[in-house]
Amino acid sequence: MGVIQRQGLKHTIVSYFGVFIGLFSTLLIYPRIPELYGLFKVIIDSTLLCVSFFSFGLSIHAVKFFPDFKDQKTGHHGFLSFLLIGSLIGFLFFLVCLPLLKYLLLDVLLKNSASIDLLTEYFYYLVPMVFLFIFNAIFFKYVSNFNRVVIPNIFEIFIKISLPILALLFLGDYINTQYFVLGIILNYVIVLIGFLIYTKSLGQLFFKINLNFIKPPLAKEIKKFSLFGLLNTLGGTLAFKIDTLMVAGMIDITSSGIYGIVHVITEVIMKPAKGIVAISSPIISASWKKNDLENIKMIYQKSSTILLIIGCFVFLGIWGSIYDLMEIMPNTEMMQTGINVILFLGLARLVDLATSVNSDIISFSKKYQFNFYALMVLAVLNITFNLFFIPIYGLVGTAIATFCSVTLFNLVKLIFIWINFKMQPFTLATVKILLLAGLCWLMIHFIPFNFHPIVNILLRSILLTIVYGGLTLYLEISPDVNGMVRGGLNKLSGFFKN
Repeated sequence: MGVIQRQGLKHTIVSYFGVFIGLFSTLLIYPRIPELYGLFKVIIDSTLLCVSFFSFGLSIHAVKFFPDFKDQKTGHHGFLSFLLIGSLIGFLFFLVCLPLLKYLLLDVLLKNSASIDLLTEYFYYLVPMVFLFIFNAIFFKYVSNFNRVVIPNIFEIFIKISLPILALLFLGDYINTQYFVLGIILNYVIVLIGFLIYTKSLGQLFFKINLNFIKPPLAKEIKKFSLFGLLNTLGGTLAFKIDTLMVAGMIDITSSGIYGIVHVITEVIMKPAKGIVAISSPIISASWKKNDLENIKMIYQKSSTILLIIGCFVFLGIWGSIYDLMEIMPNTEMMQTGINVILFLGLARLVDLATSVNSDIISFSKKYQFNFYALMVLAVLNITFNLFFIPIYGLVGTAIATFCSVTLFNLVKLIFIWINFKMQPFTLATVKILLLAGLCWLMIHFIPFNFHPIVNILLRSILLTIVYGGLTLYLEISPDVNGMVRGGLNKLSGFFKN
């Protein structure tokens, strides 16, 4: 877990800097422009939906098959070129299917939206977005093979910084909606250039392809995995991104913007997972190559403990101060319609964190096909639940649908891993974390704070940090967390001594 801890800690620090920027924008800027932000979310999620199909699942290949190609002297036998050529073919296929996609999005999924004219106007901006997303995803996964996730995360933060700047320019009447969207496209162009430069700096930018290296057994495995990789990615997008589009289609784009804003707030809970999963993926893949089940089990359980500790802390911080957060947001009355959305999305995030790296364990095993079937079931459940709950509960219905879908999805994967590999992520530490989280929830719920909303948030956060953080360290619920804290304090002490 040493590499995972170091890169995961760096990723978390950088991530939470991005979180600070994202939360600042989410709380104080985006509520002023819910319709424009809704348009942004629809464009992004429509892009992801297209990418999930037309990327052929190659971003998963970038990790899954890297151990087979890995050889610095030969430029990894042209592995990167193989990924890039496949991605280019996928993009060309996307262009051929563009008329069909327009019909499916505008005439089927979004046809009942009150904002259909605006959505139609910006449909063709998906073309450059799909191109950029496909290739950025390839480079993000490719560089993770070299245990590097911090710099790619900085690229993500760049997007988070530039988006509120564009929003402020729009609010100041310096740009219109069209230039706002063009600005978003430019940001992703800059990120792609950044990935090229960074990969070159690592000495891993190889374009020469060696088709002779791919022998029939490996070619057969790649072809087999490609189909499941494609459908796996598509199922994941349908399961986790379709909600924004369904809100836009069944209600309107402003509601989609509100949902997107509160969705960002709950995404804070998932930030530590991105770093740990990005670093764990290649290690789990390599462990499967060596059939090292004990190492996989160790990563499974330790990751679950660490992620649940951090996730519960963040969730309690958000939910404990939710009404004060809403008070400091513009359009408070409108944004308060999303309070219970935060509750159900937050609980869904905790379920995801508690079950840890289960998707990666299955994806890199010989039974990787199961992830596809599970994701397809999740996609169907999520769409069905949305169709059922949105007409009844509106925005909250979407969050309820997500919580139900994610819980069932992770339960199925949990049972599958236990039956096939005899491992599960939970230990006695899991019980301790949940009991401690429950105790802290009672504490922040029943202790009154009647000051200015910002003061209330600060006081609750300090109290939660002292009690939850202090007891977590005192009880040594996770030796890894204690070690990371000690290491961080030692570095901080050394910095001030120097």
